[in-house]
Amino acid sequence: MTTFPINFVINNLLNVKALQDTKSGSFFCCDSCETDDSAARYRCDQCLQFLCDFCAEAHRRMSVTRNHNIASIEQLLTRVELSGPVALQRPYFCKRHKGEPFRYYCQECQEHLCRECIEQHRTHTTSVLEDAATQTKRNIEQALKKARINSKPVVNSLLTVKSTMKDVNKSVTQVNNVIKKTFDRLIELLQLRARELFSEVQTIRSAKIKLLQRQHDEIETSLETTITGCTLAEHVLKEGSSVEILNLGPHIINRLEELSSQKYDKSILQPQEDSHIEFMNENEIFQQALNNFGRINSNAKTCPSASSIVECPALHYCPTGKRMALTLITRDSFNTPRRTGGDNVQGVLRRLDSNNKRTEIIDNRDGTYAIVYSTWISGPHLLNITVNGAPIAGSPFKIKSITTRNFQGISTAKLSFSRRGDGWEQLQRPNDVICDHENNIFITDTGNDRVQIFQPDGQLVHSFGSSGSNPGQFESPSCLTLDIDGNVIVSDTNNNRVQVFTRKGIFIKSLGSGGTEPGEFHDPHGITIDKDGRIFVVDSGNHRIQVFSSDGEYLYHFGAKGDNPGQLGLPWGIAIDHSGNILITDYKNHRIQVFDRNGKYRYLFGSRGNDTGRLNNPTGITVAPGGQIMVADRSNHAVQIFAPDGMPLHRFGSKGGTVGQLKFPAGVCVDNSNNVIVADTFNCRIQVF
Repeated sequence: MTTFPINFVINNLLNVKALQDTKSGSFFCCDSCETDDSAARYRCDQCLQFLCDFCAEAHRRMSVTRNHNIASIEQLLTRVELSGPVALQRPYFCKRHKGEPFRYYCQECQEHLCRECIEQHRTHTTSVLEDAATQTKRNIEQALKKARINSKPVVNSLLTVKSTMKDVNKSVTQVNNVIKKTFDRLIELLQLRARELFSEVQTIRSAKIKLLQRQHDEIETSLETTITGCTLAEHVLKEGSSVEILNLGPHIINRLEELSSQKYDKSILQPQEDSHIEFMNENEIFQQALNNFGRINSNAKTCPSASSIVECPALHYCPTGKRMALTLITRDSFNTPRRTGGDNVQGVLRRLDSNNKRTEIIDNRDGTYAIVYSTWISGPHLLNITVNGAPIAGSPFKIKSITTRNFQGISTAKLSFSRRGDGWEQLQRPNDVICDHENNIFITDTGNDRVQIFQPDGQLVHSFGSSGSNPGQFESPSCLTLDIDGNVIVSDTNNNRVQVFTRKGIFIKSLGSGGTEPGEFHDPHGITIDKDGRIFVVDSGNHRIQVFSSDGEYLYHFGAKGDNPGQLGLPWGIAIDHSGNILITDYKNHRIQVFDRNGKYRYLFGSRGNDTGRLNNPTGITVAPGGQIMVADRSNHAVQIFAPDGMPLHRFGSKGGTVGQLKFPAGVCVDNSNNVIVADTFNCRIQVF
């Protein structure tokens, strides 16, 4: 704190206040005396000390201070009244030349100078101290004016924010009152409706009772007549003499026969009304209406960071030259979807080495926007989307533009290489095939317990692996993939494990062992990785998919044995589409099942058969750069092509050994040139279409 300059403004203001207080009886204590009861009568302008009579006299006598100016308290008050707090400022003296006050200022050195110091600065630009101070004051005033002008919008903004805060509270009070009045009125209407219903119930009751009472009286009258006749007959039988019975008998018999032959209308005997009275409450309709009754409109502004694009393939890839559409959902700062449009939505598509291209924005006027874009050249692109000048969540988006192919024109192979055997460039039941970015072809040579790598033209580069169960050895390796570092991951099926190698075939590590517990395998087959490097393994014999981190740590699994949606029957192949969905070939159920990245079932397509779109033991599966799904339809000796949504597009291949024909193909992939490469398993060759 000692490095900070003395706040002379505060000190002067405090001294002025203290001087003014002396008029009301207060007094300064002497700064030189050791006691606090010595009233100061003077102040030394140089030392800035308040002095009592004794100390002031001593100050005048001392050789060091005899030339100082000592002013009385009354004189100080007069100065302050005339000049303000500046009158209390002390003169400043040169530290180099004792007793010399500062009189000049060096512009170049920015130093205060006394009369003797100025000799050392005679070649510099100097000015009188007061003139330099005057100019500096002007500069300060100009800077102050600019600062005040610049701060004016901030001050106005602060006032606006404060006013808005007050208005928010007012709005809350008003809205609460409206809500209360509205629902009070609704309660009144409900109570009124209840009274109407009560009245209607009473009206219905009265009508029913009146009708039933009248019917009751009629039936009762008829019944009394019958009872009277029967009672008389019983009385005569019981109490009458023979003469009376003979005299009355014929009359009684006639009367009883009349009563017996009387026909009653069934409508009279059946209640002319029933007891059914029911209140049809329609609770669900009312509850739904009540749940949707009223809506709070806060006019909350769109929050770009809360707005987002609906997940879809167009957010990740785009066929070159094709118009693609995205849906933007805008939200406010409460993460509530907006219901109105009108925002300034901008989209800019940029290739890393090319110019920007603006997108087409369609305002749907309901808080959503369509963003339509197209790429003009293949390769990686960045899509920047802003709302009202700020980026939305996730922006910029990485979109890969790809050159697509019309796979429906495939009829025969353009290249076929390898043949049955265990020698150089030979294969024995190749089960899977994949390609790297340079279109090199990696093959699981299952029958020879090895992995072979070929150039795009079918020339062998190298191979690795041998029969056995030691690290780096295989027992019927089934499928393979490349991780984000380019390492080769192989499902070592009969050893119930997954092994990881460098591209040169140097063993790195293995995952799992035989069993049914999490992290254990029974005949693992298909294998792939997602964009985060997670490893997905088709645990075929356990009818499930197991997921591991890029380091090989078990994460979770999904799937179970069965034929219901989401259940699996000896699953074989696996691929991940451009939206991150997981596609599984369900071998025994003859279908493709689709799960989200967390293993939640979404939908399926395909069924058993031999037509286009029908499958028979599907095995390998891959997703083309354009999003088309390729499936090795093993027992149909064909490859099936589906649209990204599962709609069948085309199939090619037939059973046989000539070029273009297939025999139980198990693996399929598409290289960066859109060539379809098939592991023609039982023909022990690779065919390129």
